[in-house]
Amino acid sequence: MTRETTQMVREPEPPARRQIQSWQEAEHNAATWMRYWGYEDARAQPGGSDGGVDVRSRRALGQVKYQASAVGRPELQRLFGARGQALDKDLLFFTGSSYAATAIEYAAENGIALFVYGLGGTMTAVNAPARLIITAVAPNPAPAPAISLAKPVPATPARVQTSAPAPGPAREKRPGTGRIVLGLVLTAVALFIPGSESFDPRPNRASVTLLMGVVPVVLIVSGIREKSRRRYWPTGLALFLVDLPTARLTNARLWRGNMTDDLVPATFTVLCLMTAALLLRWNARPTDQRRGEMTPPRR
Repeated sequence: MTRETTQMVREPEPPARRQIQSWQEAEHNAATWMRYWGYEDARAQPGGSDGGVDVRSRRALGQVKYQASAVGRPELQRLFGARGQALDKDLLFFTGSSYAATAIEYAAENGIALFVYGLGGTMTAVNAPARLIITAVAPNPAPAPAISLAKPVPATPARVQTSAPAPGPAREKRPGTGRIVLGLVLTAVALFIPGSESFDPRPNRASVTLLMGVVPVVLIVSGIREKSRRRYWPTGLALFLVDLPTARLTNARLWRGNMTDDLVPATFTVLCLMTAALLLRWNARPTDQRRGEMTPPRR
């Protein structure tokens, strides 16, 4: 009698419970969890409890806070700045307390995974990027029973259930893509409008095309250089509203009628410029002030 056995693949076990009684233990606990989540070379860095990046890996940077107060936006900004140009690295933040609303908003805009650890070494995901990292770890498979082949068993068609691999951290759309697209659209407008039959460029087509191309160039260059996911649509809309009056004011046909004919386009131009100025001023304010929230003081 022969017996067929199934070879088991041993999955990594979740970190064992440990008491967190110092910032050093908090950092080593975070590094252990990061290795469990797939950052195999994650190591806690020696130094002070506020020494910048506390856990480093080839694919991620981790910041650990051992404090009773809620983590604010400035702490996340320091972690984001520590990454520099290494945009392929994931950012993970750990605290034993909680996060302010402004910190959670900033993390969502910049793809920072937020975790809260317990004093027993447990780890809880706070936002979507953190939950994606946790779900990337496959659960341990159940042991397969040994199958006896003493008697032949009629073959029956088996239903094979396939499942997609657990998702890793999501790749989000590149910052600045929206303004690059808007800039390309306005570039096409700047190239074709001055040559249309209803447009009499003043002083000439080349000058009008260059003038109308200023705003698209600003949008495209800023979109290429943008690294963060801060709100930009009000500025982009303002620049678009500036480009519209430029097209009207450089059309010589606008100035050949009487004052009554010029009143509507002139009013439209003034309204566009005023709206653009208000949008630029509003978007220049911090996000927290636009939402009526106070930015927590820097500690």
